[in-house]
Amino acid sequence: MGLAFWRRNTAKTRCSAYLRSDLVVLADHQQQTFEKSVSSIEQWPEALASLCKEAQLGADHQIVFVLGNAHYQQFQVEKPKVADEELAGAVPWTIKDMVAEQVLDLAVDYYEAPAAPMASEKLNVVCVRKPIIQQLVNMANQQDLTIEGITIESLAAINFLEANERCQMLLWQPKGGDLELIVVRQGQVSFTRQLRAFSALGQMQEIEFTQSFFDSLSLELQRSIDYISATLKLPEVSVIQLAIPSRFCDEIARQLQQNLTPKVNLLELSSIESSEYYYHLPALAALQEGVLS
Repeated sequence: MGLAFWRRNTAKTRCSAYLRSDLVVLADHQQQTFEKSVSSIEQWPEALASLCKEAQLGADHQIVFVLGNAHYQQFQVEKPKVADEELAGAVPWTIKDMVAEQVLDLAVDYYEAPAAPMASEKLNVVCVRKPIIQQLVNMANQQDLTIEGITIESLAAINFLEANERCQMLLWQPKGGDLELIVVRQGQVSFTRQLRAFSALGQMQEIEFTQSFFDSLSLELQRSIDYISATLKLPEVSVIQLAIPSRFCDEIARQLQQNLTPKVNLLELSSIESSEYYYHLPALAALQEGVLS
């Protein structure tokens, strides 16, 4: 699923760039990845230029930009009671008291959120500061790239999950970021939750793993699983896919499987050398067909 901050279809070859405050990851159409550390977003243009040169990308390519979570805000709001054709104009004003910026200084988009039976309809609203959008436009122009789309890491990350009637849970973590739980059904996000108390997981050594840590994490996952079925009245979560940047991902899966009923697997990504590179997931997922639909 995608957002409409920017969307343009061309016949050019797709590449993608995943942009964080400390890292830029570029992926080409063959799912090769290239990365460069940065210390601020002001270094994004230089990093992209270097990576495009390394990957030999240019005017025959179109790019999908994926923003890391420090560069957008996301809120769940009640769906405005207006005609469909007026919705796009009404949605930005639903968040005016939630953001520090002026609404007119933000690029705003939204997608539908599942609501509990008999509850009011909800929307997930995503906003990005307009100067960031302009910076991406300038970066693409400097490299002679066409922007195909702009999306966010949590929506890009789900594009390796199968689109079917079952509920699937993705437990993933950006490099050095918070552990995030995303439940997906029919290719759409049904539920998300940050598990900040467990964000050390990706950096932990196997010797640091304790039964109490995994018992606590399993309990939080089970609470979300129960909420999905009991409150949202969706099918039970059938599988949990892990994409945690740790070389101990197999052991993490084994520990969680001891406490949970759904099958716990490592997300299959043939293009990464080891589970330590799961933080490349948003860049690789942005190459998938449905990332902007």
